[in-house]
Amino acid sequence: MTFTRIAALPFQVSGEHQVIANGTVTTTEERRHGVVHLEGTTLTVQWRVEREIQKVGVEIRTDVERDGMRSVPVRVDQLGDARVRSRGRWFWRRWELVLTARDLSAFDPLVGNDGFAFEHPAELVLPVRSADIELAREFASEVELAVAELALSAAERAAVPSPAPAADALPAAPPPAAHKALGPDSS
Repeated sequence: MTFTRIAALPFQVSGEHQVIANGTVTTTEERRHGVVHLEGTTLTVQWRVEREIQKVGVEIRTDVERDGMRSVPVRVDQLGDARVRSRGRWFWRRWELVLTARDLSAFDPLVGNDGFAFEHPAELVLPVRSADIELAREFASEVELAVAELALSAAERAAVPSPAPAADALPAAPPPAAHKALGPDSS
């Protein structure tokens, strides 16, 4: 019996870059606020980008831009595994959810102007807040279970013998001969 799995994990990915030109320093900080959720056999990544642009030069100005929400579905059968890992030591430790793809095209729709930058095209790495570590572990377990259930289902389908060809495809066989019991009452 398979159950519909519903699990969700919030994330925030941040990045910053600076440009110094013509006596002006422009600092852009981008934050992707989002949620990754698993429902049935689909993992969906939803996010919204917020940019804070600070210009320091002749004038000092801060602008904020917000893009619309993006939502990208990824089929669970395209995933290889999910795990939570840590980087750093003690209070410098950072936690990440790592989703690994079995197919390089799985995460392609996540890349774009307001999408994600990947260190490796087969890994989607999302930072996890310290408060969400247990939730991230549970989420990774749910994804792993969904991947395993799909693999088991595919193996069971492959093990079932293919049905016999249709009756009209086989040559017609004569009907079995009817045998009459012979005895003293038969005439």
